[in-house]
Amino acid sequence: MKIVAAASSLLAGLAFACTPVAAQTVLKMSSQWTENTVTSEADRWWAAEIDKRTQGQLKVKIFYAGTLAKANENLQLIRSGGVELVNMSASYFGADLPLFTAPNSIPMAMTRVADATMLIQRLLAEVPAMDEEAKRNGVRAMFFHHLNPYLLVCKQPMKGLADIKGKKIRTWGSDMPRMVQAAGGVPVTLGLAELYEGLSRGTVDCIPFSVDLMVNYKIFEVARHVHDITLWLGPTSGVWMARGAWDKLTPEQQAVMTEASKDAAIKDRDLTVAAAETATEKLKAAGVTFHAFPEADKAAWKAANPDFFADFIAAQEKAGRGDAARTMVKIWQEVVGG
Repeated sequence: MKIVAAASSLLAGLAFACTPVAAQTVLKMSSQWTENTVTSEADRWWAAEIDKRTQGQLKVKIFYAGTLAKANENLQLIRSGGVELVNMSASYFGADLPLFTAPNSIPMAMTRVADATMLIQRLLAEVPAMDEEAKRNGVRAMFFHHLNPYLLVCKQPMKGLADIKGKKIRTWGSDMPRMVQAAGGVPVTLGLAELYEGLSRGTVDCIPFSVDLMVNYKIFEVARHVHDITLWLGPTSGVWMARGAWDKLTPEQQAVMTEASKDAAIKDRDLTVAAAETATEKLKAAGVTFHAFPEADKAAWKAANPDFFADFIAAQEKAGRGDAARTMVKIWQEVVGG
C-alpha cells in the first residue's frame, strides 16, 4: 500500500510539473475546534500537504473555534459561500445530514478507534446515498476525524448506575439524550465551548469526553473523575468542501486533494491514539482519578437503551431512505463484530 501511495504522489507531482503554473488559490476553512487539538494538528498537516503537492497552487487558511462561525453555523456559512471549507460535526445538522449524523451520534455502538476508520471508509464507498445527501447540501465530504472514546467524566465519582440517577449529563443530537434518560440521568445540551463553564457552574454534573480533549479544554480543572465506560465513539467531525469550490479545481488539483484527504484520515487516526496515552499520564499527574465502572452496570445501561439502530432505520424509512439506512447498519455491525 505504501508503494501505491508513493506512486500516486509521484504521478500527481509529475502532473503538476507538466502543466502551466496556475494562479494561487486560497481556500478559507472554518473549524469548530480549538487550535490545540489533535483534530487541528491533522488539519494543519493536510493543509501543508495540499500546498506542497500542488506546488503552492492551493493554500488552505484555517480559522479556529468560532472565529468565523459557531459550531452550529458552519453548514450555513459554507452554503452561503462565506468559506470554501469547514470542519464540522454532522450531528449539529441532523435534519440536513441525517445519514452522516448517525455514526456521529448513536451511542454505545463502538469501542475501538480503528473501527471508526473502517466504518466511515466503508460507508462512503458502499452507500451512494451519503454522497447524494452531501450533494443536496452543496458540500463534498473530504475526510473524517477520529476521537478517543468518550468516557464518563464527572465532578464526583460515580460508583455505578444508581449514582447516575438525577445527574445532569451533557448531550448532543437526538440519540445521546435518550441514552442518558435510559440511565435515569437528565440530558443537557451544551456545545464544546460551554463545557468548562457548564461543569464549573453546575449546569452539568458529568460529560462524555475523551482524555485528550480533557487536557485540551482544561476540563480536568473542574471535573476530576473519569470512568471506564464508553458512552460514544465513532467518526467525528468531517472536513467538507463547497461543491462549487470543488468544481472550480482542475482534475489534477482534485486528485491531489483526494489523495491528501485519504492520507490525512490515517494521520489523524494515529495522532488520536497516541494522544490518549500522553493525556492519560498528564491527567494522572494532575490528580485526576480513573474509576472502574461495574461491568454489570455497563451491561445494564446498554440493555436499558432504546434500539438506536432500529429507530434510525424506521426514521429513514419514512423519509424514503430505508434501504440506505439498512445498508449502513449492516456495515456498522460487520465492522464492530469483525
